[in-house]
Amino acid sequence: MRNVWVVVIAAVFALALPVGAMAQQVKNQKNAPAVKGPTVSKPLLKPLAAAQEAAKKEQWAECISQLKALDGQPTNAPYDNYVINDILGFCALRANDSALAIASWAKVVDSEFAEATRSATLRKGLLQLSYQAKDYSGAVTYGRRLIELGTADEAVHLLTIQSLYLQNDFKGAETMSAAYVASMESAGQTPPDMALQLYASSCIKQDDDACTLRALEKQAKYFPKKETWPNLTLLMLRAGGETNTLNVFRLSREMGGLLRGEEYTEMAQLALERGLPGEAQSVIEEGKEKGIFTNKSNLELATRLLGTAKAQALADKPTLLAQDKEAAGRKSGEVDARIALAFLSYAEFERSVAAYERGFAKGNIKNVEEARLNLGIAQLKAGNKEAAAATFAAVKGDETLQRVARLWTLKTK
Repeated sequence: MRNVWVVVIAAVFALALPVGAMAQQVKNQKNAPAVKGPTVSKPLLKPLAAAQEAAKKEQWAECISQLKALDGQPTNAPYDNYVINDILGFCALRANDSALAIASWAKVVDSEFAEATRSATLRKGLLQLSYQAKDYSGAVTYGRRLIELGTADEAVHLLTIQSLYLQNDFKGAETMSAAYVASMESAGQTPPDMALQLYASSCIKQDDDACTLRALEKQAKYFPKKETWPNLTLLMLRAGGETNTLNVFRLSREMGGLLRGEEYTEMAQLALERGLPGEAQSVIEEGKEKGIFTNKSNLELATRLLGTAKAQALADKPTLLAQDKEAAGRKSGEVDARIALAFLSYAEFERSVAAYERGFAKGNIKNVEEARLNLGIAQLKAGNKEAAAATFAAVKGDETLQRVARLWTLKTK
């Protein structure tokens, strides 16, 4: 996955320059010896003041030179080294010496003298500097700490996840991105597109179909890409078995995920096998309108299927109302469910809903969860989105059937 994250370091440290505070301390030490809290040792006041002056004049090389000479001297107190490295980190950053800035602020970020807000600011900056320097391990360390402390914003989460990804730690990137997406959803917020892309890509890199399905389902919900639905279709067909193939095709067709002539002809053949010529006819006609059948064999097959579907529909459709009336008088709901599906295949949505509801009231439907899924589709197509959403939410059964129902729910929003 190409690197698409852009970082801006200067803004992170806009308030980080300790020069002004240090100058005030020098003034306080000269005028009021009884200053509370840690103070810089007196021998360092003048050289530190000179380094500060160089920083104010944006003489970064001079600032760095003077502070390097002061750092780590045996006579320095711990607070001396803290102040020296804090200012040194800033001057190094301004001099575009990221390595020195990282090294200097690494000595400051967890110091006992650093306030919590100061440490958080430094840690975020160190995350970004490490990322820019391609020190992804260091970036992850700083990012994880910010997340643990509850001070991580969107940029921190994304940079940390991407740093894991760029280390080829795809499992780590998947785990963190999935957790971040879940936390955003729990808070009623939309996860960032980049988090969803990293989630999906991390799963793909692991050749983990189940993981990829979970990630693509989230992507379809929030930021679907051109390839999202075709990929979802392929994976659901691979995972769902033959019993769910037609259900997956119906969803994919609705969402624009069918792209190849073979998919249209296979869907039409399955519909014919299920005794649904109306659906088969509409599928092939749609494929022809879109110019999907681009080679001779596909076109010939589509033409044959269309002829068969039209002939069967011509014989079947005129009898449907009579069959519906007869089914209403039967005790088993299975016949009602079959009639309801036939109505659905002919786009008779209100009649389909009525027949399904009658069948559910009677009971004894064989494939009750699949029937429930199709009732939700009929309700949706009839314009009752609220009822459809409730019906889709009630679908149980295997994982693929539930996923198909959840994805149909996107149409109810």
